[in-house]
Amino acid sequence: MNMADIGYVTGLKQSAHAVFDTPQGKEIMDFLELSCAWYQSVFDPVNKDMSLINDGKRQVVATIKTLLKFSPEQIVALAKSKEQE
Repeated sequence: MNMADIGYVTGLKQSAHAVFDTPQGKEIMDFLELSCAWYQSVFDPVNKDMSLINDGKRQVVATIKTLLKFSPEQIVALAKSKEQE
């Protein structure tokens, strides 16, 4: 997986749209948003490990949403900027 490779990102974006632009895909996205803490705080004041787990689940949804929303060029630029951090 190389998010700095425009060819890879373009194919992945097409696949994401093929899945999530369908009624079934929209249903799955709704499920992921609810089950992966998209609309709620990831913070757990009692269990710090759960905060990390919840954040990881949210990152999965964020990655899918990024693929659906942004152009391959924007995604590659973002990936390259994160590599430099």
